[in-house]
Amino acid sequence: MNFFFSLPHDIQNKILFFVKTSHANSIIKAWKRYSNYKKFILFSIYSLPKFYSFIDNDLIYSVVCKKTHFLFKKLYYITTGKESFFNCIYQYFYQLALSIDDYEWISAYDNIYYSYNKFYCISIALKFKWNKIIKILE
Repeated sequence: MNFFFSLPHDIQNKILFFVKTSHANSIIKAWKRYSNYKKFILFSIYSLPKFYSFIDNDLIYSVVCKKTHFLFKKLYYITTGKESFFNCIYQYFYQLALSIDDYEWISAYDNIYYSYNKFYCISIALKFKWNKIIKILE
């Protein structure tokens, strides 16, 4: 490190500029990958198969499916509340809450994926104070 400070100032500035821009570019690329990953998860949830509810004819997800559990788990862990598509995330968890409610009305069978989906839905509803989802799941 002492060798760096013995260099002339214009060379030090060029080296520091290169280091700063390369780090900035890597940060920008990482942020774009993360944003695209969120969009991919949202698109995957959107493309999950939906069914009509037996109770009130709403579109619901299969809460006992492994893929539904996997995608909502990923969405739960990456949701910060500062996304530009936060309303879309709310809508997906609202549909999941309706799906869980419908499953509880129809079947009394306790499934591991159902339990995890209910946990993620309740946790994120409490985290963001989504009272409508909390009332559905009570």
